[in-house]
Amino acid sequence: MASLMTPAAFASTNFDYLIAGGGTAGLVLANRLTETPTISVGVIEAGEDLTNDTKVTTPLYMFQMGGDLKYDWNFTSEPQEALNGRRVVQNRGKMLGGSSGINYMQFTFASRTDLDDWEKLGNTGWNYDSMAPYYRKFENFQAPGPEIDSLGIDGYLNEAVHGHAGPINASLTPFYIPIQASWTPTLANMGLAPNGDPRDGVSLGGYTNPMVLTRSTARRSFAGNSYWKPFSQRPNLHTITGAVVRNVIFSNSTSGDLVAAGLNFTANNQSFIANASREVILSGGTMKSPQMLELSGIGDAKLLNSFGIDVVIDNPNVGENFQDHPQCGLPFATKNTDELTFDDVYNPERNAYWTEVFETNHTGLLACGISQTAQLSWPQILGPEQRNRPAEMVARYYNGSEGRPGLKAQLDLTAKKLLDPNEQAIQTGGSAGGSKPAPGNENKVAFIGGFVTHPFSRGYIHINSTDPNEDPIFDPRYLSHPLDFEVLKDLVLFSKNISTTAPFSSHLKNNGTVLAPPLTDINATNVQSLFDTSLITGWHVVGSCAMMPRDQGGVVDPRLRVYGTKNLRVVDASIVPLHVRGNTVSLTYAIAEKAADIIKQDMNSTILGNPGNPQPFVGSASVAIPSGFLSYLMVYVLFLVLR
Repeated sequence: MASLMTPAAFASTNFDYLIAGGGTAGLVLANRLTETPTISVGVIEAGEDLTNDTKVTTPLYMFQMGGDLKYDWNFTSEPQEALNGRRVVQNRGKMLGGSSGINYMQFTFASRTDLDDWEKLGNTGWNYDSMAPYYRKFENFQAPGPEIDSLGIDGYLNEAVHGHAGPINASLTPFYIPIQASWTPTLANMGLAPNGDPRDGVSLGGYTNPMVLTRSTARRSFAGNSYWKPFSQRPNLHTITGAVVRNVIFSNSTSGDLVAAGLNFTANNQSFIANASREVILSGGTMKSPQMLELSGIGDAKLLNSFGIDVVIDNPNVGENFQDHPQCGLPFATKNTDELTFDDVYNPERNAYWTEVFETNHTGLLACGISQTAQLSWPQILGPEQRNRPAEMVARYYNGSEGRPGLKAQLDLTAKKLLDPNEQAIQTGGSAGGSKPAPGNENKVAFIGGFVTHPFSRGYIHINSTDPNEDPIFDPRYLSHPLDFEVLKDLVLFSKNISTTAPFSSHLKNNGTVLAPPLTDINATNVQSLFDTSLITGWHVVGSCAMMPRDQGGVVDPRLRVYGTKNLRVVDASIVPLHVRGNTVSLTYAIAEKAADIIKQDMNSTILGNPGNPQPFVGSASVAIPSGFLSYLMVYVLFLVLR
């Protein structure tokens, strides 16, 4: 049984480490740090423990959590200038496990170049080779069953590049609807068969991806039920839910850098203080970590002064560098209204049938998810007559001069990837149904669409009040850079190539040439109208507390310490300096696993009386043990035994 504390008991506990946010990254840290029995860790989470909630654990119910405040923060953007002033919803998980509990369970990965580019931006020790062990550390890849034969994927699945002993289970789902099973063969018929397992960091092509689920039960595997719940009874792990962090508390320091001493938080309309003797770690995610920093007096002095907040560190980079994957696609009419799609869950009689199948046999429609994708370069989605288009568009719209410090270095790397035929520029995918249709319109629509994986546009997120319960203002500025528009336009038009290729086309009306109402046709001249009404988030927000040199736009250093502080870190997707391909949950797990080792290394250095500046941590998925530490540990153990 999970162990949760009352606010008063939590506030009266002495912690070594306090973690603000029990989301994806925060629970990884809580698990790994409490592997050391003498270290006390406190986790403050605003959401609740929903690890046994049916909507969270049942894959296909993922569509039903967005917008429900029980599960979702449900942020709303500022009006988007490039979308005719429309606001865009940003769903983020509000529970133990965070967005790993409400995401669409896709399991895709950053490329080698993506992560190597982080080091080129000044982050020593952050590259593909240093991150690869941490991708393997969190994953427990479970071998697929007989469904692999019908999907045509045996040729690229390489179990050797996956992890097999981590907390997060990953597997192919045991059930696919017919239109899903047609995806990978369709891309192969287009000459876009995969050239390797996407986990290898270099391959491209059309895939059926693993999902983050436990194969034996077909239920979601996420930070809440995999990193936290099995270990929540550890006597040194303390968790509180339904509590909102107000700000970081700092103590006096003789070194010049601020020392984080604890957190102010509220619960049940009461205020409390929790203290930390070693470190405070913010893991509120891209949407909440910059808010906590600004409410603590760390951010742009002009902004903080406007809210009457005392400025302790003036860093205008906080909340900037916001990046997301802009997403759009096309709906196609299905060939027959009896085509099996995800819409069956909205029919009470059919849902009762599928529920029985799922509960009894751990398979069927409720075990499904969106797992069919294609990771492709820009040239791959263009016809032979357009092969020069990427170079022409980059030359037209990017001249290498960007105003904000550090942005030019980022976009130079992004432009290089856009032009590389071996680097992904878009991720597209196919599904059928899922968004609740009007009664009588079930099973009539299939979707093909995707997102720009390396956007040029940059947005921001900042406080709108001194009240931590009030949502921050965020403006992703979708398509504010014309190159994002051009790439997404080509992706949408490429969807029509997929829809008219067999065997996918065999499931669609008139072999994939008919769009679902109210659309009649989308082309290069009217695609803006589609974006105005239909562009959505990719739910992959990163970058608002970027890991970069401070004078280049950074908020944290390569050891994830907030500039100007001695012991305040940020560990979540907000530290990502430059966006990566694929879905971000795997990236967040890997970041947090590496961060846990960095923190342990610094802890060991401090124990030995050498808290200076340890060498850059390149990572080995194990704790780096300083010379002499084992001797020290033996003496300490003898002391405990003999005292």
